[in-house]
Amino acid sequence: MRARAGYAKTGPWLVSTGLVVGLTISVAACGRDGPRAGAVGEGGGAGADRGLPDRAAILDALARGYFPGRVGDLVVISTPDAIITYPGDGEQFMHGGPWDHDTRIPLLMYGPGVFRDVELGGTASHQDIGATMARVLGLWPLPNSTGAPLTNALEPRDEPPGLVALLVLDALRPDLLDRFADALPNLRGLMARGARVPGARVNYLPTNTSTAHTTMGTGTDPSIHGIVGNVLFDRAAGTSTLAYPEASPMRLMTLTVADRWAFATGGRAVIAAQAGTDYPSAALAGRGACVLNGYRPAVAYYDRSTGGWSTDETCYRLPLALAESNIDGLLEENGRAWLGHELPSFSEARRSSFFTQFELESALRILESEPFGEDEIADLFLANFKSTDYVSHKYGPFSSEMEATLVELDARLARLVETLETKAGPRGLALFITADHGMPDEPPEASLRVRYPEVTALVNDRFDPDGPGVVSFFGSSENQMYLARERLETLGLTVRDVADYLETLPFVHLAITEDEVRAHIAAGDTG
Repeated sequence: MRARAGYAKTGPWLVSTGLVVGLTISVAACGRDGPRAGAVGEGGGAGADRGLPDRAAILDALARGYFPGRVGDLVVISTPDAIITYPGDGEQFMHGGPWDHDTRIPLLMYGPGVFRDVELGGTASHQDIGATMARVLGLWPLPNSTGAPLTNALEPRDEPPGLVALLVLDALRPDLLDRFADALPNLRGLMARGARVPGARVNYLPTNTSTAHTTMGTGTDPSIHGIVGNVLFDRAAGTSTLAYPEASPMRLMTLTVADRWAFATGGRAVIAAQAGTDYPSAALAGRGACVLNGYRPAVAYYDRSTGGWSTDETCYRLPLALAESNIDGLLEENGRAWLGHELPSFSEARRSSFFTQFELESALRILESEPFGEDEIADLFLANFKSTDYVSHKYGPFSSEMEATLVELDARLARLVETLETKAGPRGLALFITADHGMPDEPPEASLRVRYPEVTALVNDRFDPDGPGVVSFFGSSENQMYLARERLETLGLTVRDVADYLETLPFVHLAITEDEVRAHIAAGDTG
């Protein structure tokens, strides 16, 4: 049995690495009465009559996502009805922008005795989710936290619950809950209880998985935690690189809630993170044993090269229950085909409801094998379920393939929540259900689906048709374009010249330079 942390009994509790203080905290200091107004998807000025964010709102979002050295020379914002994406058919649909279909997210905070049964107005952000998780655990608010705990969602308590769980349903647009209502009785039932925030939104750019999970996991803006995309560009090497290569957290610039809770409990809390690919697992788990005096949480991510689970063994440990788990048997049982689609590889298997089954069954195995709920210290379970993202990328958010995936997700989610409640024990469960981003629908015209290399070619043909080109890298959901600066100078061009040209293209709404974002920040114009 782990020793109990000495929680205060005098109201709101604060925990800071072995120090417990019973104090009443003012909402103004580290919380707020409810969700705030305003987000990247809401703006006045130009475009407001169509419900579109204006340039200032987009600059605010880019400022929250700005980390020097990790962003491009300019960001390309597609029009709301256009898609800029990878070649091939695996990612026919791509998120990343400021539009409603990318920024609106579902948000439920459920747990009798922990969260109120209430619908909250206004907006809430990923940062607020991290801040609310910290508040539920009783952690001190960090000075660099930009999220605020949603205090109006909380029941008065004098100790943390038995288990805090975060389930991120990747790319789950909130309107899918209505579009596929018959397929989602369990999720819709949950969403009707607890604290709901219909106005929850992403308030930074870009909208993608690495950035979102890190923002939730830390309660801070990307401008602080440093993970500003799935893919970054290394100018010295001249190549792109992942923000979390093979789940390594070395590029993460601050601690997560999981890190802080591990320190606060002396490593005695059970902390586990699972994800359908490497980067969200590290984003949620944090730096683990790869920070001085840190602890090694249980972390598993799906390895598309093997069909099994893997981890960064330097920072984390692989849950023993998943050491031999593999999706291959499930694929063989079903003839390596799904809804008429061939699934020839472990990578392609992710784009099916078989992957949903594999993800959620693996989550249950973690919960059943790790010592959750065996003492009075609150434990953490953090999960990203990614099949909805992979299916949406290939087939679209409103496809029959997506509906089949949601049916599978909903059926297994009911059992997962039941298991979470059992593991939480009498002190209760604090469950957060949300999404990291959305996904666009089918463009109205084929010409509005454009590939990253096509954009690069247009820019190079316009400015350097007989030379090596002025674009060094452009090719991920970050929509950041890195330019060959010396080549630009040789040609007598500026970044603004490239941005101005991009804004003449029919699929581009705005092209905003890094200098413009920096000036916006320096002027103190951020909302």
